[in-house]
Amino acid sequence: MIEQYLMLLGPVLVLALLFRAVEWLAPAESGQPLGAWLFNLFYMPFFLAFALLAGSAFGPAFSFAHAQTGGGLLPAFAGEGSGPGALLLFAFVYALMWDLCQYALHRLQHGIPFLWETHKFHHDETALNAAAQTRVHPTSYVLATMAHIPVIILLGPQTPHFLAAFVLFSLWGFVNHANVRLDLGPLTPLISGPQWHRIHHSILPEHRDRNFAAFFPVIDLAFGTYYRPLAGEYPPSGLDAERVPSLRGATIEPFRAWLAMIGRRREAPGTPFSSGHSPESRTPRSAP
Repeated sequence: MIEQYLMLLGPVLVLALLFRAVEWLAPAESGQPLGAWLFNLFYMPFFLAFALLAGSAFGPAFSFAHAQTGGGLLPAFAGEGSGPGALLLFAFVYALMWDLCQYALHRLQHGIPFLWETHKFHHDETALNAAAQTRVHPTSYVLATMAHIPVIILLGPQTPHFLAAFVLFSLWGFVNHANVRLDLGPLTPLISGPQWHRIHHSILPEHRDRNFAAFFPVIDLAFGTYYRPLAGEYPPSGLDAERVPSLRGATIEPFRAWLAMIGRRREAPGTPFSSGHSPESRTPRSAP
């Protein structure tokens, strides 16, 4: 387990440092405080340790899904001995299915106050940077792991080649959250990038609940949540109206908010099960 952790942590930390250099060369937002990046960097090892433990804990559930579906509902079309074309196609199908599942969860997290509390910490970053890729509360990661089960049911125990998996689940998260000026131009509807994803983190009302996909913006196009950034559009990010101390947001904040919800519901039965801090209550901070 320790060896697995170190093999996971090493490349992620290297990526964080490399992207920091890129962000320094061509920032989308200048003058970001160093402390914001350092907090995300120091939080990263703790989050990755939890992710590894959570993956092991969900192992029996994945094995059960494998057994119940006979190794996946869809026929296997790539495996040992397959050519690069079949492996590439499988990696694409795997990523598309995974992105559809995370898109559904992501929209629910933004639309349901109870679930929003699991996701708020990720959005409470006023200095969006590549290291925010792992700025995820453990409760949100548990939900994301659960959302992965439909992929297992459909594709069985097959997973992309380790290089494809690394690109999909590590590298591209850094790309999406990077504080860089990078407009993908005509590729914007096809593949997510830092400008496109920054819209999702924007505090401006016109950007609210847009661009949920992790890899394929065409999913947002299909479900009516797509927003194509204008030339030079790099809005400020964060949730000023709901900002909590970073350490509290990374640990106890969802549980504190849930207890408050339960308390209000007990005091006034029949009232909506709301924290009072749903995404709809966000107010923008002033643009720099």
